[in-house]
Amino acid sequence: MPHSITGKHRTKRPDTRPNAKKRKKQHAQAYEAAEAKDIISTRIPKSQQKERPVTGILKPDGDQLKMKRVRFLQKLLRQIESLKERSEGGEVLDEAQRRKVGRLEEVVEEIEELLDVNLDSSDDEEEEADDDKEESEDEEESEEEEKQSLPVKR
Repeated sequence: MPHSITGKHRTKRPDTRPNAKKRKKQHAQAYEAAEAKDIISTRIPKSQQKERPVTGILKPDGDQLKMKRVRFLQKLLRQIESLKERSEGGEVLDEAQRRKVGRLEEVVEEIEELLDVNLDSSDDEEEEADDDKEESEDEEESEEEEKQSLPVKR
């Protein structure tokens, strides 16, 4: 059938290529003509095999798994904090969100355990430091007021 645009007939396979029967016959003749040592494939003993280099990804060590867990917990902590802000803003949380907010202490404890730090005490220490600053400022102000209010003796 001619091509629709050019009107030319497509050529068939070239005549020089043998058909399947001829190819199988040639292959069988080559197989029979080959020597036995060329046909037989032997397994190479393990002692003569070359050691192949290790490829691919190795299993992560404990530190990588630990840091992966910490990243997950930090993400969870951010989500909990945003949910708490939303609930304080007046939004009603569903049951799953309330359960997530309820896990706040567990998450903080696990992060502390993995990182060997005490997150609560660092916040408390910062608050105490802020309180101490405020108290010292208040004391300085009160001392200045007392100096101003005292009569000067001459």
